[in-house]
Amino acid sequence: MVHNLKCFKGNIGIAIVVSLIAVLSGTSLAAVAFRDTLSFRYQLDGIQQFHLLRSEVGRGRLLASHFESVPTPPLQTVLPIRSIEVEFGNHRTVYNARTKLDLYHLEFESGYYIRSLITAIRGEGRLFDVEQKSPVKRYGENQILSLQTIALFHYFTNVDRTFNDLRGNIIFWAEDIIHGRLHSNSEIHINYTMGGAWPQFYGLVTTSEDIRVNPGSTTNFPEEEIFFGGLIEEFPRIVFEPTADLVRRHGARPLGFDEEDNKIAYVTVDGSAYELMVGEVVTEHPVTEWIEGYNQFTIYSNYPPYGPVGTEIGVNRIPKTDTIWTSLAGGNVNNTSVFIPMELWISGEFGGRQTWGSSGHVYLKGDLTYRHTTVGQRPDGIDGDGNQTLPVNTVDYLGIISEESIHMKYGHWCPDDSVRMKPNCNNIYMYGAYCAMGESEYPWYDGMIQFDYHCPKGSTPPQYWRGEFFKFIDLHLFNYPTSSMNPWPRGLDYPWYNPLWPEPGVIMNVPGLPGWTPNPHNADEVVEHRGAIYIFGSIAQRRRGVVGYFPGGGVDWDIDNTLNPNTSPGYGNRSPNLTGYDKRYTTDLRFERSGPPHFPLVLFEGYESEEFRDLGYMTLGWVFKSPPRNF
Repeated sequence: MVHNLKCFKGNIGIAIVVSLIAVLSGTSLAAVAFRDTLSFRYQLDGIQQFHLLRSEVGRGRLLASHFESVPTPPLQTVLPIRSIEVEFGNHRTVYNARTKLDLYHLEFESGYYIRSLITAIRGEGRLFDVEQKSPVKRYGENQILSLQTIALFHYFTNVDRTFNDLRGNIIFWAEDIIHGRLHSNSEIHINYTMGGAWPQFYGLVTTSEDIRVNPGSTTNFPEEEIFFGGLIEEFPRIVFEPTADLVRRHGARPLGFDEEDNKIAYVTVDGSAYELMVGEVVTEHPVTEWIEGYNQFTIYSNYPPYGPVGTEIGVNRIPKTDTIWTSLAGGNVNNTSVFIPMELWISGEFGGRQTWGSSGHVYLKGDLTYRHTTVGQRPDGIDGDGNQTLPVNTVDYLGIISEESIHMKYGHWCPDDSVRMKPNCNNIYMYGAYCAMGESEYPWYDGMIQFDYHCPKGSTPPQYWRGEFFKFIDLHLFNYPTSSMNPWPRGLDYPWYNPLWPEPGVIMNVPGLPGWTPNPHNADEVVEHRGAIYIFGSIAQRRRGVVGYFPGGGVDWDIDNTLNPNTSPGYGNRSPNLTGYDKRYTTDLRFERSGPPHFPLVLFEGYESEEFRDLGYMTLGWVFKSPPRNF
């Protein structure tokens, strides 16, 4: 052993070996540490780039939402490169985000591709150059539908209450079966009937408040037995503006820009062509003596056909109102919208994509159907069994927008020949998307979709009596306007309340008229129950309108307060029969992907945040793959 210790050559050799092992070990450990650090940096780059891809989708959608209001958006837009600097210890990385927005059109839909590439440059301090590029890249393509319209919802209501604004006065009953999506910005009331029957909802139901069960307004209900398409309560509120901004901005203006309250546009559509008349409502002031066609009516204690002319007991002075019609040149509309700056009466067979908007009330004066869909069938091709076996209409999309309310018109005098027309009194077919957006400080003036002439009742038509022809019989027999001293009979029409006054019909509570003959000439009588409303599409309204009444109810005439909730309503007692329409509502699944042109968009209150803004789009696909060359 002493010999070995004295052998320096051996000691030097061992030292060299140990040194080599130490160097190799250190180098190896350094390499492992460097490799681990590099791997960590690569992983960090990948994770960071993935999150940046998500943020680029939000940036692309923000730009897409801007293009929604542009009539001809560019086919491709290259967004400015966005650089994001991230510090990690002494190391810094700059991530560069490049994004392109591409518009696409297909047969059933349109939308955008958001294509993004994220690259990175690493280094220390603030010096970055090409040599320090990270080999890690992330590339993604996000396909979204064009921003969806309010037509997406089969039912949309801002306030689920009628004009008298009482909580729970709009209820979905066991007879209600809703197949499409439904949203309310207020609470939704449902009813449980004896025997365990609930309404049924087969599309997604969302409410910005909650579901209430009547009676009792409780929140206890078997969700799985009612909401088969899903339920989301406390959903974000959807913006529902009171003006048709997109139609005002981009629509055709065949009647100019001046809004006129005393005019009516009478439109009949045939495919993409339309005929147009304009009626000016003219009112004459009362005069001092009665002349045929003027405004003064002597009231008698008795009047034919209820006996001879009696003594004079008063005078009715009523402004004479008439509508002067003028024919104007029609036009064509396809894949665009039309804005009418006055009240609009419209009907017809619609072809192509078109939206009609009005600054006033809209009256549906007849059926609104599609040229390429058989009346009574669904345009989305779904049959009665829920299968897609029928032809799909890929051409026709209709939108009707009122900045006041939409009414199913009872009847009118034809402007061409003054013939009485009542096409909606035996069902009405409404294809398309309907939106009533009127907003008022008084709930009874809010935008509603409802039927016209709520409280039908009889009146006395002109007739011969003892060889003489008598007109305006009721005005010669009763005081107008009504008063507590001289009340107008509850069951008798107020003058011109009926759009086709006078019409005979059911007479309620008319004392002292033993010889009453409400229909001496077999004239068409007042129509109370008018069949069903067949909707193939969607309805959106600020407040739920009335489409039918149960028998009875109402109060004495109070025309000055009309729909004031304190008089509810002010049109005299209702008929003892059913009034209005049954509901036969069917969704149009095509609206889930494409709506009528310039129809109101789905925007959410607070949508400036990315979370809410994304709700307005439907993501069709998101793929990650190798980036293309020269992106």
